[in-house]
Amino acid sequence: MKITNEIPTDWKDLQNKVCKYLNQAGYHAESPKTIGTVRGSVEVDVFVTSDDELLKQFVCECKYWETPVPKEKIHAFRTAVQDSGSMLGLFISKKGFQKGAIEAASCSNVILKDWKGFLDLISNQWLKNRSEEVLRLSYPLSVYTDPLDVPADIFHDEVNKNRYEELQRKFLPSYMMIRSLEMGMINPDKPICVDGKDFGDYHSLLDYLEQVLRQGIKEYEDLFSVHKVEQWKLDCAIKTRFAPRFGDYLTK
Repeated sequence: MKITNEIPTDWKDLQNKVCKYLNQAGYHAESPKTIGTVRGSVEVDVFVTSDDELLKQFVCECKYWETPVPKEKIHAFRTAVQDSGSMLGLFISKKGFQKGAIEAASCSNVILKDWKGFLDLISNQWLKNRSEEVLRLSYPLSVYTDPLDVPADIFHDEVNKNRYEELQRKFLPSYMMIRSLEMGMINPDKPICVDGKDFGDYHSLLDYLEQVLRQGIKEYEDLFSVHKVEQWKLDCAIKTRFAPRFGDYLTK
């Protein structure tokens, strides 16, 4: 399944989407950004820093041209990458690159990609980081949806008992979907169906799950504002159920 079905519509949209997906992958991206170099200040399309010790900083050039990028642009970009002290330069072009441009980037720290190639390059990191974000925000549901944490006799009236059962039907499928994604139980070659909706890309799926789960947490919290669940269960959920090894299945 694709990371996204989004396609940039102009040069500005290309820059913005490159910046957005890098941020969602866990990098720290800004667009545009004026940076200092050994030759003075220059503006780059996307400036990126990382918590990775081996890739602290890189820059991106985005070209929404109707023709392939020539080698002269690659030579200029290589100079900018080097002068800025960046470990990597990523050049994203709508229509690809001329043969000379490809040769100019060979044996250098400049990577050439079209939009699809860019998404493929960051896909594992993006999916792992974005899925973790959605799962972590949903952690109260690991308590609210669990019959061992919410005993049946917590509700003393039929109205609230029926309300809880309604919430389970409404929100449990979305919560189980994000848990299934975490555990690698999703077939990536087929569209995913949630709440009667088919999703053919992870971006729209995770955006939908985030929206539904946020709403679910609010509705469960309204119910449990009267029928209290022990706070220690909620505190413990984030510490024990989402360990640092989250996402191992996603990158296999």
